[in-house]
This record gives sequence, structure tokens and C-alpha cells, in this order.
Amino acid sequence: PPEPVTNDAVVTSALCREHGHALKNIFSIIIANAEMIGEELASSLMHRRLERIIEASRRGEQLVEQIRANSSTTLTIAAEPLTEAAMPAAPLRGRVLVVDDEPDVVEIIVRYLSKEGLDIVGETDSRKALHRLHGAAEPFDLVITDLDMPHCSGADLCGHLHALLPQLPVIMVTGYGRSVTQEELNLAGIRELLCKPLNRQQLLATVRRLLPA
Repeated sequence: PPEPVTNDAVVTSALCREHGHALKNIFSIIIANAEMIGEELASSLMHRRLERIIEASRRGEQLVEQIRANSSTTLTIAAEPLTEAAMPAAPLRGRVLVVDDEPDVVEIIVRYLSKEGLDIVGETDSRKALHRLHGAAEPFDLVITDLDMPHCSGADLCGHLHALLPQLPVIMVTGYGRSVTQEELNLAGIRELLCKPLNRQQLLATVRRLLPA
């Protein structure tokens, strides 16, 4: 007799790093934009529909992570929507500069950190970011920068920054195919290295650890 149908979806697949990176970015962008739209709308019905989009996208993120971690294994995806781990209630304080040549990435990071109480400045041009750092009337407490950017790379930006403000903590973000040596990190004064696609909880935990008390 046929097996009884359950509410769980069983998936067997293998996912290369490039596909996993692209899919995770897609889900992250969907989630961030759906949350922003939801905050701007008053309709309870529209809110509920957006919540379902977010729930489905979070399950998509979970599926990608499981496939990338297990590769070619059978995965069971729970039917219940995912819930995020509880974050510390205390809001963060500080001013953060976010630099990435991908506008969607900047928007997502700015959104995540703004919701925690931080004052965020986003830049998609690393040259403008460097100019802003040189001429900032109000100092920054933390910098988050992508590694691979045109005109002025993240490593170059961090090198200039380290010479200008050696005590300013920096988080470097790198893509799936780019490795950075510990020597490069030390020379540029980079405190932490995070990999794309960014994990929200890991990002927030790292920011909390590096911000001045």
C-alpha cells in the first residue's frame, strides 16, 4: 500500500556553493522587502499575506542551508513556519557605516541594524565611504564593508581606515568564492570576517560583540 501523505516535504538534492549563495541572497531580499512593505501598510489582510511570504522564504533559507550542509542527503522540512531565536531585549547604541556595492545587501544590513536601535549610514561606493570617514563630523563606532568592490576594494578601504582610525572596529564581509588570509586581516585591522550570504543572527551577535560598551 502507498505510504500515508504527511505535511512534511521530503527533498533529495545536491546544491553547489554558487547556487546556494544565489538562492540564499534571493530569500534574504524577499524577506527584507516583504517586512518593509508590511510596516508601511495598514491592511491586516495584506499583513497576513506578507507574513506568509516571509514564513515561506525562511523555510526556503532553511532548505538551502540544509542542502548545502548535507549535500545529496534526504531532507525533511517541517511544515510549521520557522521562528527566529529570541534576541536580547536591550537596544544597541552606536553609529555604523555599511559599505557594499550591491544596494540590496546594503538595504538588508541597514534594516537589520536599524531595528536594533543603531544609527546606520549606508554607502554603495567605497570611494564615497572613504571620503565620509575622513570628513565625518560625528564619529563612527563600527564599519561593515564588503571585500570585493570596484574602484576601492574593501581591503584598501580598511587599510586607509586602519591608518586613520586604528581603534575603529571593522567587520569584513566576503562572498562564497573569496578567501582572506589572517595576515591580510591583521594588516587591514579587520576584527571579524563574515561570509555571504549573511546570517542575521550571526551578524547581530558580531555587531554586539564589537560595539563599544
